[in-house]
Amino acid sequence: MNKIKKLYADLINTQASPESLALGFAIGTLIAILPTPGFGIFVALFVSFLYKKINRLGIIVAFSIWNPVVLIPVYWLCYILGDMMFTPNPDIRFAYELLNEVYHYSGKFMIGNLLIAVSVSLTSYYLVYQLLYLRNHRKEANKAFKMVWFTQFYKVK
Repeated sequence: MNKIKKLYADLINTQASPESLALGFAIGTLIAILPTPGFGIFVALFVSFLYKKINRLGIIVAFSIWNPVVLIPVYWLCYILGDMMFTPNPDIRFAYELLNEVYHYSGKFMIGNLLIAVSVSLTSYYLVYQLLYLRNHRKEANKAFKMVWFTQFYKVK
């Protein structure tokens, strides 16, 4: 538990720009929600090595939030959304019934998953960016307020 608290404290106290942290969190969220079981973190870290603007700490925090327990209801929602978009009977039929079922259900799941992953990652970018931007400007506003208060309280005569 202390490691998790330290990870979030490092995220809050880092000197990286809000854009970099928000981009790292959004990319981590996108890859974590997409069905890449087991190797999604490696894909995300590889992307962060390719693009230096993406913050690795934001990716790690996103993967710690989007763990498999949290993703179970998200994947269920992905299938429900895909089921609403697809027709009940697919046009393509295979000779084996198992292939028909896999094709039918996986197509619905993948379309719903893609829509949810993109929308959640875009929303997470905006929210993380706004939170970090407000946190940075709140510190500056507090410093200015303290300086004004200090000069008003201790007026030099």
